[in-house]
Amino acid sequence: MAGQTRWQRRKELEDKTVEQVGETHPESGEPAVRWLTSEELDELRRDMREASAWAKAELMKRR
Repeated sequence: MAGQTRWQRRKELEDKTVEQVGETHPESGEPAVRWLTSEELDELRRDMREASAWAKAELMKRR
């Protein structure tokens, strides 16, 4: 990553084929890893906020 920002590195990886980047899933042949879509990232962030709020509330109850 010499001198690259993570966004430049991500773009570089997105431009490569599966064979260049990594392995495929043995059963489905799909890439073993993939970038999350913006909708999936938004949903993950929302889930993490909810989990964090729940955990904080649980800690307050137990104190």
